[in-house]
Amino acid sequence: MLEDTFADIIGKARFGLRISFSELFKRSGLPEKRIRGLEEGELPAREEIDALASGLSLDAGKLADVAFGLWEPRPVLQGADYQGDRGESGHPIIRRIDGRIGSYPVNGYLFLDCAQGEGVLFDTGYSPIQVVRMVEEEAIRLTALCITHAHPDHVGGAERIRAATRSVIYLHPNELSPDHQWPEGMIPLKEKEMISVGRFQIRTLRTPGHTPGGTTYLIEMPGSSEQTMAFVGDALFAGSLGRAQSPSTYATLLNSVRTKILSLRKETLLFPGHGPVTTVEEEQKHNPFFVGSFPVTPDHV
Repeated sequence: MLEDTFADIIGKARFGLRISFSELFKRSGLPEKRIRGLEEGELPAREEIDALASGLSLDAGKLADVAFGLWEPRPVLQGADYQGDRGESGHPIIRRIDGRIGSYPVNGYLFLDCAQGEGVLFDTGYSPIQVVRMVEEEAIRLTALCITHAHPDHVGGAERIRAATRSVIYLHPNELSPDHQWPEGMIPLKEKEMISVGRFQIRTLRTPGHTPGGTTYLIEMPGSSEQTMAFVGDALFAGSLGRAQSPSTYATLLNSVRTKILSLRKETLLFPGHGPVTTVEEEQKHNPFFVGSFPVTPDHV
């Protein structure tokens, strides 16, 4: 099931563009009362989708597919795990942290290089007890917590996990105020930082917009020219985006996702902070926030 509905998408776009209901009426021709109803979850007609997409700079066809439930990314996780090819290539295992804040689900991901007995955690899933138990059950050494951004559902419990596993915490310095004292074991990310876990190298990409220091963590499989994994936090959801921090950062978020994430190889697996795993190719074809073509060569290579 997708994280965002049609109502979520048009609400995020209207917020990002700083468009009032009255202004969207002028752009789309739909009555304000009807626009409010659609943002509250009423079902749209196709002509209404077309009108709103035009007024909000969204792709109408992609938006219609989400609205009518015609698309979801192909399943990648088997249950709670991604195992890839566990033959001689020695691909890692990724275990999803099925976290909750009340009834609201949030994802964290435990990346395991079982051959080397090491792992790294991407966001906490707000579930320190679950994470520590999984690390103990896997009998691996957790080398690092890589935090995509400092919202509580992604960083909550990090210090407890660090203390239990003696790992370090990576976070971009823009996620904290300038006078904030960095907790013990926390390392401020540098531009294009490289982090090692077992046989693998994790590359960092700055993807701000949802938050000032939003970071995507990229892992390319050794010996593979195709398979890449990106842990994107809330920069992107399957078929949607995280909400921009403010209207002034909406364009920044769109640019971050277009030039840093959706410019990666089309086979790249995207692991978001909420909702299902997706791929670059799926998002290029189905994410309504993006109209037109994508960069052929990433600006971060």
